[in-house]
Amino acid sequence: MIAVIKQIGFGLKEYMYPLALLKVMKDLREKIFQKLINVEYQSLIGKQYGDILSRATNDLEAFRNAMLLIGIDLITHIFTVLFMVFVLIYRDWKLFLIFLFITPLLALSFNYFGEKRKKYSQKNQESASEYTQFLNQLISGIETIKLFNLDIIKEKFKQINENYFKNQRKNALYDVFYLSSLETVSYIATAGIILYGGYRIIKGEITTGDLFSFLSALLILVNSLQTVQRGAIQLKVITPITERIKYLLHLPTEKEEGLILDKFKEKIEYKNVYLNINNHKILKDINAVIKKGDKIGIVGQTGSGKSSFIKLLIGIYKNYQGEILIDNVELRKYNIKSLRYKIGIVSQDIFIFNDTIKNNLLIANPTATDEQIKEALINAKADFVFNLKDGLNTIIGERGSSLSGGERQRLALARVFLKNPEIIILDEATSALDVQTEDIIVKQIFELFKEKTLIIIAHRLKTINSCDKILVFDKGQIVEEGDINSLLSKKGIFYELYSRKDITSSQA
Repeated sequence: MIAVIKQIGFGLKEYMYPLALLKVMKDLREKIFQKLINVEYQSLIGKQYGDILSRATNDLEAFRNAMLLIGIDLITHIFTVLFMVFVLIYRDWKLFLIFLFITPLLALSFNYFGEKRKKYSQKNQESASEYTQFLNQLISGIETIKLFNLDIIKEKFKQINENYFKNQRKNALYDVFYLSSLETVSYIATAGIILYGGYRIIKGEITTGDLFSFLSALLILVNSLQTVQRGAIQLKVITPITERIKYLLHLPTEKEEGLILDKFKEKIEYKNVYLNINNHKILKDINAVIKKGDKIGIVGQTGSGKSSFIKLLIGIYKNYQGEILIDNVELRKYNIKSLRYKIGIVSQDIFIFNDTIKNNLLIANPTATDEQIKEALINAKADFVFNLKDGLNTIIGERGSSLSGGERQRLALARVFLKNPEIIILDEATSALDVQTEDIIVKQIFELFKEKTLIIIAHRLKTINSCDKILVFDKGQIVEEGDINSLLSKKGIFYELYSRKDITSSQA
């Protein structure tokens, strides 16, 4: 019966604690995921994505491992220490005083090595983060990296890996030193107790049995005390890890409250808008009106502020000065999700999940039928999908690695056709397409979205030829505005871009 009860207790201890810890880890992963998909984008500016990835993976795993080492046994051993202290005092308080004399040494050892372990635990996690960042960059840019000097890349990796190893080694070394110091102090205490106990046996104050009984109880105390101190050290080790995880959990999130934009009815208006990022002036004194149904072209050199102008409209940047009004209501007063629901965007940098083509399209409209998906693909000239062996169920690899740049852009355009939003933004959305395909798609866009509001950052002149109005950006300002003929007649910046054919390049 005792054996059965013992096994039940053992099973509960070995299963319930790890299970509870797994549940904590599951909840933490869920919280981090929710935080990342709702995070204020501006809070990530200047941050290394590899570091964020490391906090969400390496640090979580380190936290779990540390908690497993601490385990439920720690609580048991704390009670054992308290109980054995009472037993030892009861048996022979004079002998116990000898043990108390070495507690300052235990405290010094704990404080010194505990701080060292805490320090190198933090360094170790930072090294792991640096390693993850480097691999993330390496994999993302592997095609480009192969064209350059690999010796520099190899040397950089060698430095990162060596630094990671050194911090891990110091972590392990201080762990060994700490355990060794505990053993040494325990031996000193035991030797002192044996000497003093022998002296008292000679004097007839205690018997040999009393001494051995005391030493047996002391051994239990020392073993439990070592376990408790190891657990306390692990708590110090966990501190920098939890701080790194808390950083993620405390990132500012987008507010879900605000006015619901049921329908875009009238106009978008930028009034004296300024945007600074990290003390760098991005946009200056932007004034523009985009009426419902307008077809607006945007041109300018790289870095002139075109994409930032768009990012303001979709609520990516919110710390601007001035006003952006949508139907005469300031943008920041709207519920951001309801606003984005009305907007569809295709950019030059297309994000595609490592999933099926169908699932990559359904994120635009989760309730779309197969027929609607096929229609969107045809409109986007993405009918290449129908020739694939698995069709819509084809897995297209991370970031769409199995597709060409033009095929990825056509899938992104299909998303917009499927979503059918009220405001469509094309940020160099056809830059990877051949001229003939681009002409067909642009005509299709203007035809299918003739009642919609269309904003096009121009890649080629033909793309904006049919626009009602063109905004010309230069150094963060709108310097010219009008239709194509009026802008050419001004012979200003737009005329220069056109004359140099800059608008027909990806630099426009």
